[in-house]
Amino acid sequence: MPVADTEFLFAINPRDHKHQHAMRLLKELSGLMVPDTAALEFQVVLRARGRSPSQVKMALLALHEALTRSDVKEVKTLSMSLLAFQSEVEDRYGLSYFDSLIAASALTLDRQVVSDDEAFDRVPNLERIPLSSTK
Repeated sequence: MPVADTEFLFAINPRDHKHQHAMRLLKELSGLMVPDTAALEFQVVLRARGRSPSQVKMALLALHEALTRSDVKEVKTLSMSLLAFQSEVEDRYGLSYFDSLIAASALTLDRQVVSDDEAFDRVPNLERIPLSSTK
């Protein structure tokens, strides 16, 4: 059961250029999970893009509804030990803060991440399932 990277969450939006790929994967992948770390990054990116708290709330609720309709589970991974593991992944493999946080979540769950971000390829034992290059 792979985890979704934040770009997958943005691709749920019908206006996103990767939307069709995300919709196809929602049908093809059973057991897709959204870690709390990806949801946190989603919120942070929206705030960085200047969205108001009420706009962020609406986006999160709409995303939650879309994921629920597709039987995608939200999973809690955030803990002090995960944050320590994130630091190790960031330092060892040179990933950004949020990429290493999502990688740490994926490694503690199923060792698979749905993403087009090739930075995840640097992490041993983590399989990247491409978002836009579906088979």
